[in-house]
Amino acid sequence: MRHGSALLQAIYSVPSALYYGVQKSRELAYRGGIFKGSRAPVPVLSVGNILMGGSGKTPFAIFLARAAMRLGARPAIVSRGYKGTSRAPFLVVGDGRSPHPLVSPAVAGDEPWLMAWKLPDVPVLVGRKRIHPSTVAAEQFGCDLVILDDGFQHLELHRDLDIVLVDGSEDRMFPRGRLREPISALKRADLVCFRGPGEIPGWRSLTAKPVFRYRVVPTGLRVGGEAASIQHPDIYASREVVLVSGIANPDRFRKTAETLQWHVKDHLIFPDHHAFSESDLALIREDSPDTPKVFTEKDWVKLPDWFRRNPDVAALEVSVVMDDEAPFLQWISAHASGREGGR
Repeated sequence: MRHGSALLQAIYSVPSALYYGVQKSRELAYRGGIFKGSRAPVPVLSVGNILMGGSGKTPFAIFLARAAMRLGARPAIVSRGYKGTSRAPFLVVGDGRSPHPLVSPAVAGDEPWLMAWKLPDVPVLVGRKRIHPSTVAAEQFGCDLVILDDGFQHLELHRDLDIVLVDGSEDRMFPRGRLREPISALKRADLVCFRGPGEIPGWRSLTAKPVFRYRVVPTGLRVGGEAASIQHPDIYASREVVLVSGIANPDRFRKTAETLQWHVKDHLIFPDHHAFSESDLALIREDSPDTPKVFTEKDWVKLPDWFRRNPDVAALEVSVVMDDEAPFLQWISAHASGREGGR
């Protein structure tokens, strides 16, 4: 097995080197002015990472939007709408007034829909070129701050503040590993937030920017559809459950379940951003019929309502907790409004 793994890594080393070269060339082209960027009419705060998924960007963006509102700002969240079907210059997923998202997860993408659903007071917009939804957020919705979800690699749009989330599993460039960019890309960050206590060897030599730590913690179980009440996660303590996930890091979901002292009877793992088909739902229903099925929130939003209303179907809700929230928000408040510093 080790020989096969080494051979596979050797095969992947060539496309990995090419991918590295493309990413660095693109960064240098924007930095040198060869590729021209755009600037939104309001400050832009980007939340991103250097991994292909799995660092908690969506709950972090939700946390930031709620914090910005407490500080008196009128934020909007702008996302690419990954896996959504919309190809319009911009799409309004949530208008900040309606109690529910205005379009389906299939059109918006699962993560923008989830953010619009959890943040009914915050406009959520998507667009491939994020200058378009950012401008609409400012000019049509009166927002004075744009939170750019998964924006670290979107160099076309100037940012006033780049927050990069790191979870300690950063390894090698794709396809040898899960890195979108080399670790040296952290030099572009204004602030680094580590998920948990982990670190990347040698990263401190890359940047002297502030470092904060955060956790993504389970906060409740939504059982029986959108209108259901939220139960405490310990209702499944010492009980058997079947986990269902289509996320980048399914092992983390399982570890969370085990931390809650759930007995994981099975874990049905689908690809990241998976769209559940009728045959998928049949498979899920047939797997241990009398055992609760617990989905991630991101997967739960894509389920048909008739399936979500099943009393044995639940979604595990999570939230971001900062270890030093007050100093973090003070730093953000002090640096997010400087229009001269955008990149």
